[in-house]
Amino acid sequence: MGKQDARLIIFDMDGVILDSEPLHENARQMMFKKYGIIPDEKMPEAVGKSSSGFWRKVIEIYQIEGEPYALEKEQYHLVAKQIEENDVKPSDGLVELIMDAKEKGMGIALASSSTRILVDDSLRLLGIAEQFDVTVSGDEIPKKKPAPDVYLKVLELTGVNAEEAVAVEDSRAGIEAAKAAGIFCYGYDNPTSGMQDISKADQQIKSIREIKV
Repeated sequence: MGKQDARLIIFDMDGVILDSEPLHENARQMMFKKYGIIPDEKMPEAVGKSSSGFWRKVIEIYQIEGEPYALEKEQYHLVAKQIEENDVKPSDGLVELIMDAKEKGMGIALASSSTRILVDDSLRLLGIAEQFDVTVSGDEIPKKKPAPDVYLKVLELTGVNAEEAVAVEDSRAGIEAAKAAGIFCYGYDNPTSGMQDISKADQQIKSIREIKV
């Protein structure tokens, strides 16, 4: 099943490389408590979105003091701390998929909306940083997902054409970004990523282990 002739596999990070959405939610809840925010129906959607964009909306809605990028940095620090303290592991089947892809000569890349600091910290703490040929973070491109910028940058850096790549995403915004870049996209139905609409994916999967290269 899926695309068998790809030269490059591109992973999203949060919710794909690791089951990190619960960690982000824990971080947000800690920050809500710190800043006196009581979440209600006005709270903007967070999963699959830019964290700085999320905090910008929170500042506007709840009239708190703060700067979006500073709050994003604080959230990411709390996430990295949880990864380290809880000895979080890569998603089930991920390491095996990477090894299979490398054995077949495929390139391994990451396309994330998270910051460079969180990308590097997460991959280092998971012990898989050296497995990636290219990583692009959300603070290195003009527009974050659902814009295709992060995927287009990966293709540029690897020299691979869109039709020779596959992406793995767990959110609507991520799938839209990959598809807008012309890349075949697996939609990973991760139950901890919230009620994400992955219907636009080329193939929907329940487990990373379903991907065959």
